[in-house]
Amino acid sequence: MPLIEVSGLGKTVADAGATPGQAARPLDILHDIGFSLESGETAAIVVASGSGKSILLGLLAGLDLPSRGTVRVMGQDLAVLDEDGRAALRSRAIGFVFQSFHLLGHLTALENVMLALELRVPEAGQHKMSYAQARERAVALLERVGLGELSGPLSAHALGRRAAACGARPRLRH
Repeated sequence: MPLIEVSGLGKTVADAGATPGQAARPLDILHDIGFSLESGETAAIVVASGSGKSILLGLLAGLDLPSRGTVRVMGQDLAVLDEDGRAALRSRAIGFVFQSFHLLGHLTALENVMLALELRVPEAGQHKMSYAQARERAVALLERVGLGELSGPLSAHALGRRAAACGARPRLRH
């Protein structure tokens, strides 16, 4: 079973450029997207700026719903889940690395990674990790991305280290 499976995906929105008194026309942002990714595969979305990459990523994460088509994550059709169900699936199965990192500068790299564990919604029948378990897991993930020694606050000049710390957070799901 693919980790992500997309079929006939499309997103249409109302054109915000309509003049006053004119009805907004539908604007087709994504049209008939289809692909699948297996565990261990890597993919890149390489298209021109403004082509809908962020919209596609939002659909893949269940942050928004498609106008047509299906997105399945780990076999689960995102359209049949309510917002809480999609949030729970994101918490367990989807990791994000943002361009601006979204790290809290007053926290250490370890605390930033641990924060993601603190916010994680456990699967049915599981319990939240204890502080000790979260710390152990976060240390292991930071070591995996070469930041095991980083324990002080993250400064603005440590951009590469910030990116690596951010890269550790999505690995929490694995």
